[in-house]
Amino acid sequence: MQHKFTLLAFLTLITGLLAGCGGGKGSGCTDIVNPTVSSNAPIGQNDTLRLSIFGVEPSNTYRWTGSDGFTSTQQNPTIIHPTKGKNKYYVVEIKTAGGCTYTDSVTGITVVGPWAPCGLDSNTAQLDGVTYMSLRSINGSVTSSNTYKIEGISTNAGVVVEFAGTQPPSEGVYTIQPSSGTLATGYAKATITTTTTGAWTPNSGSVYVSVDGGSITVSFCNLAFTSSNGSSVGRINMTLP
Repeated sequence: MQHKFTLLAFLTLITGLLAGCGGGKGSGCTDIVNPTVSSNAPIGQNDTLRLSIFGVEPSNTYRWTGSDGFTSTQQNPTIIHPTKGKNKYYVVEIKTAGGCTYTDSVTGITVVGPWAPCGLDSNTAQLDGVTYMSLRSINGSVTSSNTYKIEGISTNAGVVVEFAGTQPPSEGVYTIQPSSGTLATGYAKATITTTTTGAWTPNSGSVYVSVDGGSITVSFCNLAFTSSNGSSVGRINMTLP
C-alpha cells in the first residue's frame, strides 16, 4: 500500500511539472515564457506611444488589440499621434514555436493633449547652466498689452508664457514669436528670468498647451534662449490649476 501511495504522489508531481512547463494554453506547449508588457505613457498626443514586450523571443507571433480599434502583429508596435484619452488599454496574445499561447496587457494609459515635458517633473523649469527651478505657484492673468500670461514663480527665478487675446489659451501647439510687436494668434512668447542674470527669451520653437478640464499644462522642450549674458537651452513643464 505504501508503494502505491508513493507511485501516485510521484505521478501527481510529474503531471504538475508538465502542466506548468508551458505556462500557456495549447496542446504540445513546451516553452516557458514570462512576458512583461510596458509603455512610455503618459504622453502627449503629439508624441508616439510605444508598446514593448520583454522576456520573449522575436520568433514568436504577436497579435495586439486595444483602445480606439488598435491592432498590430508587431512585437513592439508604436502608435504615432495617439488619440487623447484616459484609461486606455492594450492586450497582446503571444504564440510561441513550442505551441504555447500567452496573453498579457497594459492598462490605465493616459494620452493628454499636446505635451513636451522634456523629462521634467511637474511644475519645474530649467535653463541649462543658469537655473533649475521648482515653481511654487502658477498663475494666469491678463496683461496690460491685452495678452494672457501664465506665470510660474520660484524663489529666485520665474517663467512667463504669453498668448494672444485675453482668454486662457486653447489646446494646441503655438509657435514662438521672436519679435516684440503685437502677439499674433497661434503664437506665444516665453521669458525665463532670474534675479542674477535678468531675462532670457527664445527666438524660435514651439510651445505645447494641453487642457484637461479646468487645468492648462504649458510645456516646451530644448528651446534656444539668449540674453545679455549669452545663450542657453531651456525647458518647462507647468500646469495652471
